[in-house]
Amino acid sequence: MSSQGRAAGADEHERVACVELPALPLQLLLLDQPSWREHPVAVVEADRPQAKLMWVNEHARRLRVLPGMRFAAARSLAPQLRASVISAERIEHAVSDLFGVLLNFSPRVEPGDLQQPGSFWIDPSGMIPLWGELGAWAMAMHQAVSAAGFTATVIVGFHRFRCLAIARSQAARASAWVITDPRREARMAAAAPLDRLGISARLRDALAGLGVRTLGEFMALPGPELRVRFGVEAERLHERGSDGHWAPMQARALVDPVIERVELDPPEGDVTRLLFRIKPVLERLLAQLADRGSAMSGLHLRLRLDHAGGLEQRLEPAAPTLDTMQVLELLRLRIDALELPAAVEEFTLELEGQRTDPGQIALFRTQARRDLEAADRAIARLCAALGPEAITHPQLRAAHLPEARLSFVPTAHVRFPEPRNMQVEGELPPRIRRLLHRPKRLPPRPRHEADGWVIDPELGPVSRLHGPYRASGGWWVREVERDYYFAQTRSGAVLWVFYDRPRRRWFLHGWLE
Repeated sequence: MSSQGRAAGADEHERVACVELPALPLQLLLLDQPSWREHPVAVVEADRPQAKLMWVNEHARRLRVLPGMRFAAARSLAPQLRASVISAERIEHAVSDLFGVLLNFSPRVEPGDLQQPGSFWIDPSGMIPLWGELGAWAMAMHQAVSAAGFTATVIVGFHRFRCLAIARSQAARASAWVITDPRREARMAAAAPLDRLGISARLRDALAGLGVRTLGEFMALPGPELRVRFGVEAERLHERGSDGHWAPMQARALVDPVIERVELDPPEGDVTRLLFRIKPVLERLLAQLADRGSAMSGLHLRLRLDHAGGLEQRLEPAAPTLDTMQVLELLRLRIDALELPAAVEEFTLELEGQRTDPGQIALFRTQARRDLEAADRAIARLCAALGPEAITHPQLRAAHLPEARLSFVPTAHVRFPEPRNMQVEGELPPRIRRLLHRPKRLPPRPRHEADGWVIDPELGPVSRLHGPYRASGGWWVREVERDYYFAQTRSGAVLWVFYDRPRRRWFLHGWLE
């Protein structure tokens, strides 16, 4: 581990930490099958001979078994190959557990893509006053993940993708590193093998045919020609590894428990009637969790008894759920077993949430007692009274300027919200962009800024500007020429500002969430 973490404190807000658990599904498989550790092992996508290998261990790699091979072909190279399937639910559960472990070291933790699970980005801002140096902080994270039974590498550097590449290239000797020089970070990342970076087998084999096997050799290729010859995946890989690439941290929001307390007057001593009092409270709390994209993973029930003290019980379903009747049945069994010594004066219900599949949320919404036909009839009455354009919904349209790209069109029907595939050419959009109805004019920038440009005093001064991104148009009405920037403040907020060149003024157009 590097001992120069203290020297990085001056530009701490520009740092990023990457925690990489190499081949996390493979680690889960070896936890289930510890006797396989001395053999070549792989995780396959399905339990059939022609299934593709998703992750392989070092023993298998030495036998030339690589991800992307068919299981039957891999067995011809390694007859002793052991393989099994790890479900997506098991992987997601492990990621959630590791997320909870890493929250002890920073309030901003971003899990990586579940297509390549095991990568986490952590914001090191504010850690030096608590830990003394980033090196001690990184080592503590490494020890915490190791105590959970996993192998991990922790890299603290400057560039997200380069930190990831270094972490994956260091997987064979897992440890914690603090890189204090961006140029050294670039050199270390250049040595990372391409087959460790999660690229497709097709692209990996095509580049290997040209003798390109490391990230540095790949970055030396001309970027503009990569898409034509190798496709979008190669172009994006080149962009992610470039000096100017910057992606804001998308920290996963914490799911706070939802709580409600109810006083019973008169006190209730019958278990059946008590459950009927609990049922509407439980339904409200489950609806709050569903609004957050979560399901109930644990329940705390606190009972205050009439002149007999109190009781506290905890329940956990077999899997996170939004099924009211399932939870009520568990509660009934638990309360029946208690044999309450006195009537209940008050109960407090607290539900813990866990991120869940959007399909489960959609099913919960569909089962809710909401009449869409009644809603359509209400819309028809409003339109009859106020006109056909009284009820509208937003719709995107093609336009040059951002504020002109959203319009509202009349609607006569409503429907339940549906999870939509927001992927753009295979990747999720990095942030949600919120726009002001009209750009807000900013005061002129002073010539001398002691702490930096302050757009909003509550957010602190701007630490970095990313841009410009030119937008122009409207010459047939009024010339519009804007230079857009992403302004990252020291508090972590990202504002979307632009400089109006004809008017020579700065404007705030929105922000990123």
